[in-house]
Amino acid sequence: MAIKQKRLPRAPRHTQRRGDSRRRDLLQAAGELILRHPLRDLTYAGVCKRAGVPVGSAHHFYPDLDAIYLALLEEHRAAKDEALFKPIPARLRHSWQAVIGCLVDRAVRYHRAHPVVTKLAIGGETPPNIKLWDRQADRARAALSMQVLGQLFVLPDGIEVAHAAFVTTEIVDTVLMLSMIEHGRLTPLHVRLAKAAAIGFLMMHLGPTLPVRDAPTGSTSA
Repeated sequence: MAIKQKRLPRAPRHTQRRGDSRRRDLLQAAGELILRHPLRDLTYAGVCKRAGVPVGSAHHFYPDLDAIYLALLEEHRAAKDEALFKPIPARLRHSWQAVIGCLVDRAVRYHRAHPVVTKLAIGGETPPNIKLWDRQADRARAALSMQVLGQLFVLPDGIEVAHAAFVTTEIVDTVLMLSMIEHGRLTPLHVRLAKAAAIGFLMMHLGPTLPVRDAPTGSTSA
């Protein structure tokens, strides 16, 4: 005879709504404090106080400050990827260098529109374990960048290209981080430097030109 499994009792809906509300309050409070203060000055207790959530209760949602930082970055990961990897405009499909420049421009636009993420990811004060998570996300984005190039151009074979794409992503991040450290914003000069550094490094692996594939169908949005 089949054994009937007991169902675990579900949390009351009002409890779930309260938990969701507290999560949002904690993330919103952390974002407000990140914009106003250096990361080194933020504390878990300070975020909880601003959110109006008791520390003991907050631990059920985010056990420490790093968990809050990760949640903020994770909230934006899909949106940032969507912004980066829209179809490339037809006017930029003539060279791989123009495509890389487009991707850098899109990343800069996203960062300028989302200063909390910018300060966390490339503000220069990111805790090491948070930066490690961000680098892992960068590795995935580097692979997506190569997919974009591979749809438009015939890429050389070899794992070196994939590794070069990841290093290129870190080069761009480093240049933009210097801009944040030195100026507190992403300056046009550092954006140009990031593009030049990325293209210069990738050229050692891709060469100055790549054979162009047939033009893909799709939007030509910027």
